[in-house]
Amino acid sequence: MCIRRVWKAELQDLNFDLYKKIAESSFSRLERLILYGLGEPFVNPNFPKMLQIARKHLPKNSTITVSTNGSLLTPTIANKILKKATADSISFSIDTMDVVKLSRIREGSQPSAIMKNFQYLTEIKRRVEGNFKLGVEAVVMKDNFMDLPQLVRSLAERNVDYIIVSHVVPYTEDIFRNSVYMTLSKPSFDIIKPSLKYGWSLINEATKEILGRAYGVNISQKSAEIVMNFWKKGEEAGYWINLPLLFDSKDKVEMIDQVEKAFLESAKIAQEYQIDLKLPRLFPDAKDRSCPYVDKNTLVVRSDGIAVPCLEFMYPHPLYVNTHLKKIYDISFGDLKREKVEDVWSKEEYAKFRDVRKNFTKNIPWCGDCPYSTLKCFFTETNKLDCYANTPACSECIYSVTLAQCNI
Repeated sequence: MCIRRVWKAELQDLNFDLYKKIAESSFSRLERLILYGLGEPFVNPNFPKMLQIARKHLPKNSTITVSTNGSLLTPTIANKILKKATADSISFSIDTMDVVKLSRIREGSQPSAIMKNFQYLTEIKRRVEGNFKLGVEAVVMKDNFMDLPQLVRSLAERNVDYIIVSHVVPYTEDIFRNSVYMTLSKPSFDIIKPSLKYGWSLINEATKEILGRAYGVNISQKSAEIVMNFWKKGEEAGYWINLPLLFDSKDKVEMIDQVEKAFLESAKIAQEYQIDLKLPRLFPDAKDRSCPYVDKNTLVVRSDGIAVPCLEFMYPHPLYVNTHLKKIYDISFGDLKREKVEDVWSKEEYAKFRDVRKNFTKNIPWCGDCPYSTLKCFFTETNKLDCYANTPACSECIYSVTLAQCNI
């Protein structure tokens, strides 16, 4: 499920001298620093020093967050980090407590080492003074969603502070088929759910009926009337109707009740233990969307110093969404090897990008409810342009509808 399996980006550490330059010039203005990207931060040999530099240059009340897969966060390194109070929050990526299943989900990892390092951190956390927080980030899919309640209970008993759950981001069709969410808005789904008993034959028959009427052939209009009634109800509710996506997602529809049950049980356990659990939605809502990066005034710095608006736009990669493949291009607004963070942030084109997304629902279309997206509309081939003439396009971003979540 990792994006690094589908991109062609050059793997490199963030240059240490560049990091120090950014820290000295801009960290004093930050409220939060999030030190991770599309890689494992502890692979960088300078990472402990980077944490110390961050603490030196950040304002007193600012926070440092680290996300890790846990493989390299050994007791020795953990002691150094906590003793010097260089991180305020550390989250481990743990998708299930079943180590056999975890090794299959996170291919190449060593779950026993991850669990050992995590257990050590939970133990010394109790002895650390201050407000250090320990969390877990979990990605759910068909393979492990049923494990979520047990995961939440096990983590709660280990005294974690928060759990962030995300659906998988589908970089390939196989990952898309393994996901357990819908990209149809819930109100739209409720309107057209009765059509599942007809399947694709409903569209085929409705098409024949409409073409027949156009050519003066006197045939029944039953299927066409059903489809038109769906569209009428959708229009009244303010949503589009995407029957092709529904019919292509029949297996997910049959599973969604089970996923919801697992989510509800997990939420109940989290409430019982008083821990912060952030669950994703099972359905989006075209009328309730926002960009988490814009909402939280967050800029992303790539390992080569290029400034980008979000993780999804960091590097070129494929995305398989709404049953079609699209190409995501990287979107940059500056180069911190030559510019300061505040200068990039205040650029007219970047300010315009953020302004448009401050009213996401009004300014950005949602392709999940549009049949043209499922039928490979031109605007869904890449993220360069959407049908509202926005460039770049965020019209199929599953982060904007809280299906995918990250720790920012």
